[in-house]
Amino acid sequence: MRHLTKGAAALAVVSLVLFSVGCNKGPAEAALNATDQALAAARPEIEKYLPDELAPLTNAAQAARSEFEKGNYTEALKAAQDLPARIQATLAAATARKDQLAATWNELSSSLPGQLQAIQERVAGLAAAKALPKGMTRDMLATAQTDLGTVTQAWTEATTAFQGGDIPGALATAQDVKSRAAALAGMLGLAAAPTPPSGPANY
Repeated sequence: MRHLTKGAAALAVVSLVLFSVGCNKGPAEAALNATDQALAAARPEIEKYLPDELAPLTNAAQAARSEFEKGNYTEALKAAQDLPARIQATLAAATARKDQLAATWNELSSSLPGQLQAIQERVAGLAAAKALPKGMTRDMLATAQTDLGTVTQAWTEATTAFQGGDIPGALATAQDVKSRAAALAGMLGLAAAPTPPSGPANY
């Protein structure tokens, strides 16, 4: 009789555990679905502006899903229930980074067109001159004309990239344009115009 009582008690414990695990299946599945939806919505911005943060989130979501598929619903629930908040926090940081890069772009876009215009006018003036200034040769002028075309094209590409939503790519190209324009202005004897701070260099 005592053995039967112990057996019944053990069976009751097992049943309780199984019931508890089964009860966690629904909440775990809901948490995983919420995680998948949040990650899918946030992925484009995070991938573009905080790419290093995407892999840890993806790996955590996959690990939680793996626990669920193994039947470890409690572990899956614990692993997944905090992920949507983590994803939203990372998305907020990515959005802040986007705004920061856009502000830097706005600073450059307010100064670079004027610098390029001044270089273009200088090149046109030298090309029309009967004699070049001391230290300037026709070969140097030809190089300046080629470089001007290249830099102008690069600025057009940067503008197109920005309008297409590729702010990091646009800013990287714009920073290159800024550097090359400054070198070209120096070769042409133009005084460097003051430019606003270029902001963070990591895109």
